[in-house]
Amino acid sequence: MSAITVWGDIRCPWCWMGRRRLAAALERVEREVTVVHRSFLLEPEGPQSRDRTVRTAALNSWGVSAERWEATRLRVADAGRADGLAIDMDGVLSIDSRPAHRLVKLAVARGITPDRAWDRAFSGHLERHEDLADPATLRGIGTELGLDGSEVDSLLGSDRYADEVEDDHRAAVALGVGAVPAFLYEERLLSGARSVDELVDLLNGAEAVR
Repeated sequence: MSAITVWGDIRCPWCWMGRRRLAAALERVEREVTVVHRSFLLEPEGPQSRDRTVRTAALNSWGVSAERWEATRLRVADAGRADGLAIDMDGVLSIDSRPAHRLVKLAVARGITPDRAWDRAFSGHLERHEDLADPATLRGIGTELGLDGSEVDSLLGSDRYADEVEDDHRAAVALGVGAVPAFLYEERLLSGARSVDELVDLLNGAEAVR
């Protein structure tokens, strides 16, 4: 059995799309492949802007023009729609994703499938515009997934799984990952958004994939 490792940040719309495309690619590959899900932090030190939403941060702190933001928003929405996702970047909150990553790791440790846990986190952030930095919100997501609320409270009141999240991130950086999603399969690394066909080629060992 082979394994593919995929890194992503819950804040990243392309990571949500990448996971959907990977799932579609796996359906076209005859060999059995296990997916290893690992965390990545787009802002390892936490959000550098105090702006409430990513949109206001982009316009006020990152030097992005309104025209460029609108083009990016539409490009993400169109690409997501093609993968069956409803992504509206205008309402996405600027958060530190560490607590959400830790919640996902707890969910997986309790037997919830990684796909379900990650998908709920992505949906909450990118589609529902929930505040994934808020303990009450994360508690609600956790109980929706089937976790005990008191265990979620205990998780969020501690540093549990914090080291694992940081280790995931450092492992990606050590490999030279500069964009997510990133996929590692049989010592071959692909970074950035990739099509289903490219992922199929990677899993089949095609030499042309870069």
